[in-house]
Amino acid sequence: MTATVSDNAKDVIEIMQVIIQERQARDRGWWEELPRFYHPEAQIQTSWFSGPVSEYIERSVSMAVTDPAYHRLGQAAIRVNGHRAVAEVPMTIEFRGQMAGVEADLTVYIRLLHRVERREGQWRLLASTAIFERDTMAPAVPGAPLRLEADALTGFRPSYRLLSLWLTEHGHRVGTDRYGLDRPGEVDALYQDTFAWAGLEPSRGRTP
Repeated sequence: MTATVSDNAKDVIEIMQVIIQERQARDRGWWEELPRFYHPEAQIQTSWFSGPVSEYIERSVSMAVTDPAYHRLGQAAIRVNGHRAVAEVPMTIEFRGQMAGVEADLTVYIRLLHRVERREGQWRLLASTAIFERDTMAPAVPGAPLRLEADALTGFRPSYRLLSLWLTEHGHRVGTDRYGLDRPGEVDALYQDTFAWAGLEPSRGRTP
């Protein structure tokens, strides 16, 4: 079954607001508000975390003190089928801090694949999985000599290697098994599973 946006316009708007306000609450540090955008058993996976939403929020609070990150959302693609929906959201993550003794800006390009479910008339996130595309790093002051050692990125995944280096240097553990465009088969399987959960049929062709 494939649902169109026009068939579910009200649901799409409500889901979009859940997605936008969830990121706003996280970036602004509105921690008491953040849980209301998730079902209690929601699961989250990103570079530095994989597990239940309660622990994700707890660790986000601590991480925001030492290594704040800010998120810019692109336009969401939302497909609704009854009480379940799938939302794909392009997003950039921005960090500013020290790298190799230089103030630097790290930009990470990802997409979030959300499972969203309506219960008692309220849409909330049930699962959020990051799919990593690429990342870039530049000195915060143009012309500053930001140089990395030749072997600094050894062992890190191509889809999020600079992010992995950044987080590791700042004391955070990064999973090597995350979804990334360097492993297209795994990304395709994730889409198939997510759409099947919602009773939707994904478009045919190249997923990544």
